[in-house]
Amino acid sequence: MFKMEKEHIRAYIKTRFLLGLTTTEIHHELIDAYEYGCVSFSTVAQWVRRFASGRESFEDNPRSGRPVTAISQENIRAVEELINDDPHISIDYIAAMVDISHGSVDTILKHHLHLRKISSRWVPHTLTQAERQQRIDICKENLRKFENGTWRLCDIVTGDETWIYHRRIKSKEESKAWVAMGQSPPTTVRRQQFERKSMFVIFFMTNGPLFIHEVPPKTSINAIYYRDACLTQLVKKLRKKRPLSATHGIKLHHDNARPHVKNIVFDYLQANNIHVMAHPPYSPDLAPCDFWLFNRLKRNLDTYPDSTSLARAVTKDLTSIPIDEYQKTFHKWIERMKLCVEHDGDYFEHLM
Repeated sequence: MFKMEKEHIRAYIKTRFLLGLTTTEIHHELIDAYEYGCVSFSTVAQWVRRFASGRESFEDNPRSGRPVTAISQENIRAVEELINDDPHISIDYIAAMVDISHGSVDTILKHHLHLRKISSRWVPHTLTQAERQQRIDICKENLRKFENGTWRLCDIVTGDETWIYHRRIKSKEESKAWVAMGQSPPTTVRRQQFERKSMFVIFFMTNGPLFIHEVPPKTSINAIYYRDACLTQLVKKLRKKRPLSATHGIKLHHDNARPHVKNIVFDYLQANNIHVMAHPPYSPDLAPCDFWLFNRLKRNLDTYPDSTSLARAVTKDLTSIPIDEYQKTFHKWIERMKLCVEHDGDYFEHLM
């Protein structure tokens, strides 16, 4: 590129800068006009900074004769600007924009800007300030009752519903197989929209599973079904398991699904001296079924031809879990409540 062409480009950069365009926007316009490679992003950024500081000349600075290094303050600033514009861009893209090597970009990112690239954190819900405060308040109240002895972990029953597919699909890592050169890899059929599955209602305590119920096909769980088919049987199990105290002192923990919060459910539990533990909305990280049991159960299950064999396998797996694993989960639950309070009610699992 001739000197006059450079001066034209620099004049264009100055004009667009004075009109309020960003470095990235100016660079994109130049690429559109002169094709990719005519000028690097770092060069545009360098001249924008010069014009912003009051420079008038379009001439190159006098060269001192010192060797040029890719890891210069100008390139570091150029990389930083690109990252600030788009934190998802690749190292190769930055290298092309700034016109330096992949290794130089990597060094700038890690050792000069002190950055690392990590995956986005998935969360169940965007919590409002009111929802975060509700999580804090409920956790504090529950912790206070456990700490002053009003509540005991051994009196807590927790449970929920979950869908379990009859066919287990292995994870990507589990499905890897050694094959000969040129041989086709094994195949796995994707989960189908109407693939067969069964819903289970499961309740457990610190000493293991208490009630496991398979919901009949084509049956919806409403408040009446939840009370009559689930809670009534749960109460019977408690009376059999605790013949002296029965439901006395029992605290039931379930989430805020509609069938769980209806008056007929609350009245039934109250009539049987069962206190309902408050559970904050959008908080699977504070529900033992969600943060532990269901994931563990589904990982261990295989493929089953019918509901009977699936139900048998579910029961077998839940009863085979050592008692100390159930106890550890309840203690981890307490720790999770503390973490929730410490982190202002926000999701905290990435810190564990």
